Amino acid sequence: MKKFLAFIACTMISVSAANAQLSDILGKVASATSGNSTLNALTGIISSKLIPTSQQIIGTWTYQEPAVMFTSDNALKSAASSIATKSIETKLQSYLTKVGITKGNMSITFKENKTFTINRKGKTIRTGTYTMNDSEVVMTFKGKKTPCRVTPQLDNGSLVIVMDATKLKTFMQNVGANISQLSTIVSLMKSMDGMKLGIRMSK
Repeated sequence: MKKFLAFIACTMISVSAANAQLSDILGKVASATSGNSTLNALTGIISSKLIPTSQQIIGTWTYQEPAVMFTSDNALKSAASSIATKSIETKLQSYLTKVGITKGNMSITFKENKTFTINRKGKTIRTGTYTMNDSEVVMTFKGKKTPCRVTPQLDNGSLVIVMDATKLKTFMQNVGANISQLSTIVSLMKSMDGMKLGIRMSK
């Protein structure tokens, strides 16, 4: 009986310690994303203060890595305790690699005349026009009637464009990527309130 009680006590101590470590980790994640801190692929929070101007967005932006962002601090805190968040980030990285989008091999050029071009491995694969409003870049691909609305964020030389599940499928399809493998990611996204996915680029 004493051995059994001792075992239970040790188990409870271990669980308590694990919970404390988890709380500490989540606390650090939340505190790291408060205010206007540098964007982070996993923990970025969309901020109106980071929306670029029409002049700031002009130029050629080269793909660096996937971006996972949240619409609010509350959305981030809610998602931070979910395994699904990390799963989505991992799956997005894997998906982009499979469709040939890797660091440095894709770029988007926004021009002053409100046109854009998308290049892959030095070749132009898509063109179109764009407009900007207070919170979005509206990209209309040549030959497509339905525009793709993305949320831009500019911080420390990085341009991040993110979107919700439906717009992510549209965007990837427009850049010539196979979207059949996006179904799992889209399903997970829909279960996470306030989450947007996309890409991070730099000049």
